[in-house]
Amino acid sequence: MKVNHFLKLLCVCSIVSFVFVSCDKDTDIVTTQTDQMAEDHQTIVDETEAIFAYQNSLVGGFGNMRLAATDSMGKNLKLDNCATTKTSTTNGITTVVVDFGAVRTCNNKTVGGKMTLTIPAKPTTGLFTQTVVYQDFQRGARKINGTQTMTIVLENGKPVTKESFVQTTITLENGKIIKFESTKSRKTDMKGTLSSSDDEVSISGTTTAVSSDGKSFKSTTTKDLLIKNSCLGTSGVFPVAGTIEIERTDKIKTTIDYGAGTCDLVYTVNGVEKMRK
Repeated sequence: MKVNHFLKLLCVCSIVSFVFVSCDKDTDIVTTQTDQMAEDHQTIVDETEAIFAYQNSLVGGFGNMRLAATDSMGKNLKLDNCATTKTSTTNGITTVVVDFGAVRTCNNKTVGGKMTLTIPAKPTTGLFTQTVVYQDFQRGARKINGTQTMTIVLENGKPVTKESFVQTTITLENGKIIKFESTKSRKTDMKGTLSSSDDEVSISGTTTAVSSDGKSFKSTTTKDLLIKNSCLGTSGVFPVAGTIEIERTDKIKTTIDYGAGTCDLVYTVNGVEKMRK
């Protein structure tokens, strides 16, 4: 009887141990997947904001609502000394090709590939659409392929930039790939000044993606992201406020919170503080 009782007790303990081990293992998997999706989503934010800023630095004026589109496009195209830039205009459409060629190091940055911008030469309405195609485009450690479209529209009498990416991929440093499509709405608060140094940009939108570990997810802005030009020296184009909710295919949600507007690279994932490198 004692032997039977011992065996029964051993079986019960084994089952309990198995349940706890299994639960711990599942938790580890969930945590790992959540962290990877949050990390990959942040990579999407980093790269899309960086290339938007880069385009503005070359073409000028697309994100600067102080100038009419015709005045903006009338300015000289700024050149990137790491790339060959060619401009042509046909049937009222200006095409700008920025070609870095083979991957190499220039100005202490890895560069390669090209991007092709098409934009109306002289939009008659003051509003215009710009399309950008990326082909192995690289200004750093990551490579981008895909198509981006930006259109300026009027909402309540104020210009708003509508932005979308389709069939876009980001190749990471380790060779893994993030696939995504997204839409963004970008509003600039010029603070009533002539200088852009105090501008603040609020961004909302949604993204559907497949993370670098093959897991599908969708992200939605639940509080507009905020990028401050006054923070560029500290945090670059990293959001300093706003929240995003990431929904996985198994319905477990993750919340990314960028804080309350402080110029830093700190954010939280489900309340756990992280620092962007």
